[in-house]
Amino acid sequence: MEALIFAEIEEGKSVIEIAKRVAEIKGVEEVILISGQWDLMIRFGYENMDELSNFVVSELRREKGVGKTDTTIVLNKVK
Repeated sequence: MEALIFAEIEEGKSVIEIAKRVAEIKGVEEVILISGQWDLMIRFGYENMDELSNFVVSELRREKGVGKTDTTIVLNKVK
């Protein structure tokens, strides 16, 4: 299964440095710097909801500089 997690990085923190650290976490498939409301989009692969919850709550949200997050579960891919 796959989720897209959007993350806001706190002002004054290095988005690229945080992105590099997040990219090293098990299950993270891709980290993209984006413009707009969010600073990062993270593609995360998981086996069950506990694994996804653990990543968001226990790993991503504890990363220094990560503020708000928004998690979207991928239901299906067309292309």
